[in-house]
Amino acid sequence: MKRTFLTLVLALLVCAAASATTIPTTLTVNATAALGGSGATINGTASFTGGIGSGTLAIAVPLASLVTDPAKSTFTISGLPAGNLTGNVDVSQSILTGGATSSASVKVDVITGTGSYVGATGSFTLTGSITGDILSGYKLNNFTGAGTLTTGGGGPAGPPTPTIDTVQNNFGLIRPGYPNYGIAPSALFYVQGAALSNSTTDLLSSAAPGLQTTVNGVTVSVTSGGTTLKCPLYYLSPTQVDAVLPGTTPLGNATITVTNNNGGTSAAFPIVVVQSGFGILSYNGSLAAAYDANNTILTSTNAANPNQVIALWGSGVGYDSADDDRLYPQKQNNLTSIPMKAYVGGVEAVIAYRGRSQYPGVDQVVLTIPGSVPTGCYVSLAIVSGNMVSNSVTVPIAASGRTCSDSNSALTPDIIQGLSGKTTIREGFLGVAQSTSITATATRTDNIVFGSFQNVTGFTSSAGANQVSMGSCLVIPPSATSSTSSSGTITGLDAGSAISVAGPAGSLTLSQLSLPGVSLAGFYTTPDGTVPDSFIPSSGGTFTFDNGAGGKDVQHFNTTLALPPAFTWSNASQIASISRAQGVNVTWTGGAAGSYVDITGSSTGTINGKSVTVSFVCLAPVSAGQFSVPVPVLLALPAGSGSMSVGDYTNLKLFTAPGIDLGILAGYNDTDKSPIAYN
Repeated sequence: MKRTFLTLVLALLVCAAASATTIPTTLTVNATAALGGSGATINGTASFTGGIGSGTLAIAVPLASLVTDPAKSTFTISGLPAGNLTGNVDVSQSILTGGATSSASVKVDVITGTGSYVGATGSFTLTGSITGDILSGYKLNNFTGAGTLTTGGGGPAGPPTPTIDTVQNNFGLIRPGYPNYGIAPSALFYVQGAALSNSTTDLLSSAAPGLQTTVNGVTVSVTSGGTTLKCPLYYLSPTQVDAVLPGTTPLGNATITVTNNNGGTSAAFPIVVVQSGFGILSYNGSLAAAYDANNTILTSTNAANPNQVIALWGSGVGYDSADDDRLYPQKQNNLTSIPMKAYVGGVEAVIAYRGRSQYPGVDQVVLTIPGSVPTGCYVSLAIVSGNMVSNSVTVPIAASGRTCSDSNSALTPDIIQGLSGKTTIREGFLGVAQSTSITATATRTDNIVFGSFQNVTGFTSSAGANQVSMGSCLVIPPSATSSTSSSGTITGLDAGSAISVAGPAGSLTLSQLSLPGVSLAGFYTTPDGTVPDSFIPSSGGTFTFDNGAGGKDVQHFNTTLALPPAFTWSNASQIASISRAQGVNVTWTGGAAGSYVDITGSSTGTINGKSVTVSFVCLAPVSAGQFSVPVPVLLALPAGSGSMSVGDYTNLKLFTAPGIDLGILAGYNDTDKSPIAYN
């Protein structure tokens, strides 16, 4: 079953006349802290357990308060089911100035509120982890503390009423409102929210008599086309319920409700029921849980080959009238009447089987890897049913043998796997770039030379997260990041007072960034943040980085990287709008022999009143001169306004230095264009 998210919401409807009630609760904050001209701001979400609910957190710390530690200010938590909460807050300076550690704290004292919280009191001391940097803003991840909240009002509080936050395919994880969102009949889905159940079960068996539609007093109902049906249940917990959408559910707009053990029924949550919308089981980032004929999972050392048959697990193929969605084993009929296509590395693959596995709600798709497929450890894979595109995943494919490889990346699966065993890594990044920005009013080119050295504690890695092989594309979920680190506290490393950079047209010096009272150790750039136009010639060239005697954390290094020669996105002027249903072809000239072209794009649209942004990345060899971003990729993006970037990148290289576990060199020449209409 799907993992339960760390931060979940419990909602309690409290009458305005309710008497004051003291509730043991835990407050969890997820927010972003940033410095500005008028002080610091902290914005995000605040969630209470114990039936209180969740809301939006806002804290403004004036400049005058930053001289004290902790910095003092006030807070507001708005949007709670029973009203708003306000009070005083003390914020550790380490959160705001860049020296944050896991022991950094936020003290929250509730002093009043609105609605049922008039006169409310409470106290919490929150601790947690921090990620980010002073330039992009610090993120407070699950800052949590236990305490009590005493409400205002009169009369005893009633039992919690269930609330629904989201309903998603158990494997595809596409969010409601996104272009490719939909739940197919007979699909396994999950409901997340609060007070959904008073009990937690193990995974419920589908052996005779089969899955039940009421378990421990909990039911999940779907209403579509005037028909209401109860869903077979696989799993219960207070914050998540897993169920199977009945196969006879009418297609179209529908709603889901949950009735919990207390007899309370949630508000109806809107979903879209589609004929077929396959969600692919994935792991370790975006790697598909794909299996060979021996039922062995595909990995970097057990890669698939062209013309090999593989099996995908997931859910959402569609309804099979021969099955009842409740009882093991299901009939494994090949549902050829349901339109479905598979694309591996952008090449259509022949589907041999689409239908149920032996288990209710759990499906399989069996396909043959095309003979002309591109190879690599992260070759894209997508399943398309009509206009419904699955989640974007990758599979390892080798031209022969069982070990895959990617010529453009020094970060081999072995290296990433080796790093994944560490809880702390020390990493360095050196880069030279020439970046052009095309807007509706101007075109501007900037030279960029920089260095970054960081210590990441609480490090975890996802070997497949956002990585894609040459000739493939990947749709990137909004919550994903491109860093090798998926969580952790980041602090700067001292690699010396300066780094000298010698290029084909001269030399310059990078210095550590610094601001009064703010630590920016680890970030190196020119003193004024600009690089002379003459420093990077149009022909590119070799650049040597040397940090002299080094610093207290990173000792001496001397290493070189090559910047590609003049590279031009040749049809940029012709791409003012993109038809998502037709794809888009990108052309270029120039670039370094043996390098690769990185094509990225994103669009933002309003769906059901909410702003939705989705992006993609594609890689192609520079020698190809062109690449077509395929329809399945673009259909996952919302119609709206966005951008596209096309750049020539040197193949990533590694460098070593005493004091770091991983050093990366990158040179690139790219062009970004916005706005672009995605129709």
